[in-house]
Amino acid sequence: MKKIIDRQLELGGDKPEFYEIFARQDSAEPLTHIGSVEAPNAELAEARAWFVYDHHTWREMCIVPLSAIVTITERGSKSKVKVV
Repeated sequence: MKKIIDRQLELGGDKPEFYEIFARQDSAEPLTHIGSVEAPNAELAEARAWFVYDHHTWREMCIVPLSAIVTITERGSKSKVKVV
């Protein structure tokens, strides 16, 4: 029997969201941005984050929807911000 992958079901919908991933290896360290994942909900984003960024033994890992991040830049700055 041929396996068929349902992309809609796999992605969880047609509009996945980006989640930024922050982690620390020790409770004394600050949270550090380690990357991002794309997922339709926080539960799947959490699973994908642990799967993709498991190369260290993290004490704590946090996911933040990109839409929840308020970017603050210096006036007149030409810095690039992630655009989705």
